[in-house]
Amino acid sequence: MSQMRQFCEGNMLNPENLFLLDGLTECERKIIISDFPASVNFKKGEVIYSADKFSNSLGFICSGKAFAVTNNGQGVFMKSFESGTCFGAAAIFGSGEKYVSTVIAKTDTTVLFINEELLNKIFLNYPKTAVNYISFLSDKVRFLNKKLSVLSCSNAEDTVLKYLSSVTDGENYALIPKNMTLLSKMLGIGRATLYRTLDNLETSGRILRENNKIKVINNEKNY
Repeated sequence: MSQMRQFCEGNMLNPENLFLLDGLTECERKIIISDFPASVNFKKGEVIYSADKFSNSLGFICSGKAFAVTNNGQGVFMKSFESGTCFGAAAIFGSGEKYVSTVIAKTDTTVLFINEELLNKIFLNYPKTAVNYISFLSDKVRFLNKKLSVLSCSNAEDTVLKYLSSVTDGENYALIPKNMTLLSKMLGIGRATLYRTLDNLETSGRILRENNKIKVINNEKNY
């Protein structure tokens, strides 16, 4: 069994899901992975990162799930993380004394932390990984721009419709979130308001609910 396979099986992390290694040969991946530190285990509900408790590292979820909430005292849901995804970009390369959010283990979770020094070494020896990281940051900026656009809406209907429009597939369908409470927190509106808003949007013909999906009807008012 190869060293890479042993590492990935032990941490339940498929290297194909580790975006830093995209486009590298198996030999190059082996060399990089051999420098990885041991992963860290967190219990369900345990804080992984907070404003004051964080390391200057990029954290990759090896197994389990986690989520991020705001540090403004309201605990507004920001994003969820599953195996292969990462957090901590704001904790490296010129970060401040405070981390931007609180990351909490949703289930028992294992995290691989790659610190700034190791990242610099990887980027220097394998330039393709630096390109992969820049692409990741670009996607993150686009995600944040969409979120700011949603949160800047003046009323609940515009907020919900803007959010649904931002997460639709090629056929204008958006999956209905299983946890509507988390969605309402993320959008900054009450749960009852969210349900009422969805009803109003469907009545006005701006969306159509079909099983576990919502179809956003193309309309200039949506954008």
